[in-house]
Parts: sequence; C-alpha cells; structure tokens
Amino acid sequence: MSFWHPNRLPMSLIGADDTPKSVASTSETEVKYMRFNQPSNIPFAEMKINVSIHVSGGTGYAYIYIDDETSPRLTLTTTSTSEEVKTGTIAIDDLPAGIHTVKLKLKNDTSGQTTYTELWEVYVR
Repeated sequence: MSFWHPNRLPMSLIGADDTPKSVASTSETEVKYMRFNQPSNIPFAEMKINVSIHVSGGTGYAYIYIDDETSPRLTLTTTSTSEEVKTGTIAIDDLPAGIHTVKLKLKNDTSGQTTYTELWEVYVR
C-alpha cells in the first residue's frame, strides 16, 4: 500500500506581491502578472492563487488568466467592503514546458464603484 499522493505534496510559493491596486471600471483590467516556468521533467499539476480583494460597492471580480487565454481559468468574487482573502486552485498540467505568464485582472459590476486588491500569492505543486 502506498501513502504517496500528489495532492498531499506541499504547495510551493513561487511569487507574491503586496502592492495596492484598484480598478474603477466595469471592464476587466490587468493589475498584476508573474512569469513562471513549467518544467519539462516533472511539470506542475496545479496552481493555487490567494488574492485579497474588496470593493467600495457593487460586486468585485478577480480573474486569473494564463498567457493569452481569452477565458479566465479562475474567477473570484466579493461584495465585502473590508479586505478579505479569496483562494482558488486551477489545473496547469495542460501547459507545455517553458515560460508562462499568470495574470490577475479586476473589474466591478457597478459603474462608479471600485474593486481593490493588495496581496497576491501564487503557489504550485
């Protein structure tokens, strides 16, 4: 009997950013990005994203994209006016070996309202 399972492996932090950013728009706007390498010998299977997010009003959206994809791999939402951390995990085992870019885009569904972020952490395993 084996006790090894890939979901039991620890996640490794590959990048973080605590720079305050905000978007006062109903259109998605890129606010942060990070490049990473998908190894060829033992590729990463999943990525976990932690994003602090809050709004002045309305509903705030945080979208995670990889490279030039046209659909987000992850969507996180909030209506909180106090900073909170939202977390999501995405599969990345479909990415070819090489350099990729993970992007964070924000928007608010209500004109005149703002979506804010500060902390952004990216983990892989």
